[in-house]
Amino acid sequence: MIGIGRRRTRKAAVGIMVIAALSLSACAAIPGSGAVQPGLPDINQAEQAVQFSAFGPSVGATQEELVRGFLTAANSPTDDYSVAREYLTPEYAAQWDPYFGVLIWEGSRPYRTDGSDAGMLSLSVIAEVEPNGRLLPTEAGESTELRFEFVKHGDEWRIASAPAGVILDRSTFEAIWSQHQVTFLGPGGRLVPDTRWFLSRAALSTEIVNALLDGPSERFTQVVRSGFPQGVTLTKTAVPVEGGLARVDLTGEGLNNPQAQDEMHLQLQTSLQTVAGVNRVELLIDGAPVRDKTQPVRPTTPVIIGAKLSGIVGGRFGVLTASAVEPVIGVSAAVENLEADAVALSRSKTVAAVRAADGMHIVSEGFTAPIDMRKNLLAPSIDDDLWAWSTSADDPATIHVANVPGEQRDLEAPWLEGLDVRALRISPGGSEIGVLVNSGGKSYVLVGGVIRDADGSPTAVTPKADIEMWAGGEAIDLDWIDQQRFVALTKQGSAGKVTIGGPGTFSSEQGSVPDAVEVFGGGNRAQIRVLTSSGELFAPQGASGWQRVATDIELMAKRG
Repeated sequence: MIGIGRRRTRKAAVGIMVIAALSLSACAAIPGSGAVQPGLPDINQAEQAVQFSAFGPSVGATQEELVRGFLTAANSPTDDYSVAREYLTPEYAAQWDPYFGVLIWEGSRPYRTDGSDAGMLSLSVIAEVEPNGRLLPTEAGESTELRFEFVKHGDEWRIASAPAGVILDRSTFEAIWSQHQVTFLGPGGRLVPDTRWFLSRAALSTEIVNALLDGPSERFTQVVRSGFPQGVTLTKTAVPVEGGLARVDLTGEGLNNPQAQDEMHLQLQTSLQTVAGVNRVELLIDGAPVRDKTQPVRPTTPVIIGAKLSGIVGGRFGVLTASAVEPVIGVSAAVENLEADAVALSRSKTVAAVRAADGMHIVSEGFTAPIDMRKNLLAPSIDDDLWAWSTSADDPATIHVANVPGEQRDLEAPWLEGLDVRALRISPGGSEIGVLVNSGGKSYVLVGGVIRDADGSPTAVTPKADIEMWAGGEAIDLDWIDQQRFVALTKQGSAGKVTIGGPGTFSSEQGSVPDAVEVFGGGNRAQIRVLTSSGELFAPQGASGWQRVATDIELMAKRG
């Protein structure tokens, strides 16, 4: 977390992590779009994509002016934040660690004195950054107070104690930091992106490669693996980028394994694909290339949900088209016979989990079997390995999983104990579990990891989860859009407010739909759908509008 002298005026909800620290060296500029540009000739350059002019303290500056000037000067990391250090006493300037963490705020910054030689700055914090670059949101409306202490240095006040780390408003943070996916490997070699933030300076490629070498974040430790053997390091301190070629030179044990080399190369390609100026990757071991040819960086997209909607219209279940309901072979008849009130259809359209009046059932090729007969079951989910997931609102910490061959087991999620859970969804690819929780008129999304064996069978969920999004209003429904984004539906008066978020990202409100009861991810924003209590189906229109696209929908099935 941001260090000394910090306290919050409201207690954060159980489970939220407020620790954020980041020890970074130089990182590279990353435009959000546009053609690939040539790599920087000197990887040690420290220039940013956006430059901030920093000014030292003025003569006779008050304590409040020192605090505000110090925070503004800290927008510029040039020369190890040398201008920001001018606001500090010589002793504290040598101690202050600007790389300790990032605190992100929005709104006003009221200041008050606290005696003759101290002051408190109040901020509306919206997010913090962890040591490995993961961003976590904080509860909306939460106030954080930061304490600053002063002493006279000659005739001028200087700051003798301040929070470690950097304090940035959101617009500045997004201008000088960039979001990237560090890619690891799940069961079956599936790519699993881990969203991180990096300071936008010239050594971005180096920082991303070091993140790969450091391994996955805590939530992913038991969920994914890396092709990089433990203890491997860069031969040099940087990854040079010249003419679009990133040359990654490694040293350590276990690097001569051909499978490890293939996996490392894949992770490097997918992790560096969003770095401006990188269009090829060369892997070397102790200076010797492991391939005769360098490999081009081919953009990869996350696993996405199939766009075709399925549900019940006129008593018939199937894929919904403009003119008909197309039956799903081996599934539709069973869903109709069970008189389903909630359905999750696998993306392969071969297996469905069906909630009926008597409990949860799994359906495939005309075969139907009960799998969870608890009361107050939530809507089910089906993962890409064709396991059905279910839990009860009465006991959400016990999650039941089952497959068509008849394997069944309970997975314990202690972080759900005692919570008012409204929806539970498995991400595309099956590496994460998202849970929508209602909390006293507010809602939040918890995300944990799914631990699987080599065959892809779920064996456990991670013992901890992170709050990855807050939203106002009572929780209604949740669905994944793709591996990195989800969409939540919360109550706003008589309407349902739609909010898009994701692990390690900022959330964005997308407007509201009257009488909304369910939301469907679809694979991208344009394919999100919202169902109302009267059976009307709405699709996005413009930035935050919604238009009706269908009526008389009796039930919509989640995909996955």
